[in-house]
Amino acid sequence: MTPSEKTHADILARLHELDSAIAYHAQWLARLNRQLICGGNIHPEDLLEDAHLHCQLGRWLHGAEHHRAAEDPGHAALEAAHQSMHKIAGHLLRAQASSQPIAAADYDALVAVATRIRQLLRRKEQELTERLGAVDKLTGLWNRQAVHLRLAEEIERVQRTRQPCAICFVDLDDFAKINQAHGQLVGDTVLKAVARYFAKQLRGYDTLFRLGGEEFLLCLPNIALDQAGVLINRLREKLVGHTFKADKIQIQLTASFGLVNLEPIFFVDETLERVERAQLIAKSEGGNRVCIWQDGFGTEG
Repeated sequence: MTPSEKTHADILARLHELDSAIAYHAQWLARLNRQLICGGNIHPEDLLEDAHLHCQLGRWLHGAEHHRAAEDPGHAALEAAHQSMHKIAGHLLRAQASSQPIAAADYDALVAVATRIRQLLRRKEQELTERLGAVDKLTGLWNRQAVHLRLAEEIERVQRTRQPCAICFVDLDDFAKINQAHGQLVGDTVLKAVARYFAKQLRGYDTLFRLGGEEFLLCLPNIALDQAGVLINRLREKLVGHTFKADKIQIQLTASFGLVNLEPIFFVDETLERVERAQLIAKSEGGNRVCIWQDGFGTEG
């Protein structure tokens, strides 16, 4: 393995560990909120003075990643916020266990520090993906390079949990005409606006990629193909009625959508071929359509 390959592999490993830590953090927050609202048995580790060292995020922060803290000024801020969050959580849980009312200010402090942690974690994730060259510089979305990493991880999750995942290929219809009529700067402005628009319409745990040009890919976990079809068709309809503004120019767009299940029996490249094929069917039928690829054939939505 060359030095550059070793560096790349190391960043990939760190990114994977960070993703696991972020997922754990979200689960822990959900459990904590449920505990504070509904009551029940308190997890003993949440009451420890050093509770921040006993969760997966804490182990990540103070483990191998801790030795890289000097390279990252934001690491100390993340450690401090994480320790503060567990301290506040412990205080709230002890108050609940003693049948004392939970002060609104204390709960607001928990929400504020949890929000700060989420921001710092996402910033660290962004930094790592940028180091991989996996971020599209125009839109800030993950690019084609990141697709293989993310879909490979999602295939593992589907195999482990048996929960479905849908993949959607999006191609903006006749986008070249915008560049021809108004110039590439306007086209780039519209692409950035489209990326923001898609991100706003999707669920918080969906993933959006820009494959290049006017092509995007959506990874939609925990949703069956028919439900994904409803979600994507709703996105298509909203896109038709939306107006994008660029340099005082108002532009309306349509898009062709291809949709498939993420099947563990297929390699990532094969999945991308299947979903692009579905999109091409939608495009060949005049665009502004959703084609669902199921059992070897496409159905329009």
